[in-house]
Amino acid sequence: MYLRLLFLFICLAGAANYVAAQVKPPEIRKQLLPGKGVYRFPAFTEGTIVMRDGIISSQKFNYNISLDEMHFISQAGDTLSVADPVTIHFISLNGSRFYYENGFLQTLDTSNGILLAFKQHLISQQLRTGAYGTTTPHESVRTYSFFNGNGQRYKLGEEEAVTVTAREVYFFGDFYGRFTKAGKAFIYQHYRKQHPVISKFIKTNHTNFNKLDDLIKLLRFCATLEV
Repeated sequence: MYLRLLFLFICLAGAANYVAAQVKPPEIRKQLLPGKGVYRFPAFTEGTIVMRDGIISSQKFNYNISLDEMHFISQAGDTLSVADPVTIHFISLNGSRFYYENGFLQTLDTSNGILLAFKQHLISQQLRTGAYGTTTPHESVRTYSFFNGNGQRYKLGEEEAVTVTAREVYFFGDFYGRFTKAGKAFIYQHYRKQHPVISKFIKTNHTNFNKLDDLIKLLRFCATLEV
């Protein structure tokens, strides 16, 4: 059973160095949703949490995509959920940073002060187990969006299962944890003097702000320009 406790550390530790990781969002394709939901990483991993009041500490974390919650293992061995995530500046975990902006966003890359982050939306289909263990769609396809951090929990009947697929939404942000959906406006604002050059690049390369490779290519190009 998951418990919700106030996550307040009183011991200080050295701040972890942040190195942007060019990693692609993990694919979730027709995966059966387990009872505890879908986690970002295969196991809980040592990470560093930095609070907005300056408190820094380390703990074993894992991000639960299904619930849009950051979980950690307590000294007693219980799985707990980080409470009051708005008080978090960021969590450094597995080479990425997790910021909280109406839900947790995971960084993928950084260039000239621009953070590229993503959020996964899980699309689920509820199935009912029939004769001989076969499964059939139950009434209709349901889409669950965890972008708003509602803490939606799946409630399954004894003879029901859920399969999930995922799609990603990408964001641009800064190191203060302010993010907006990836688009031209953010880039133009950051590179005010380079508007014509960047506009030409976007048109020439048919940049799709919903595709990770296009976004990284755009940021790499912008990194060669003067801010």
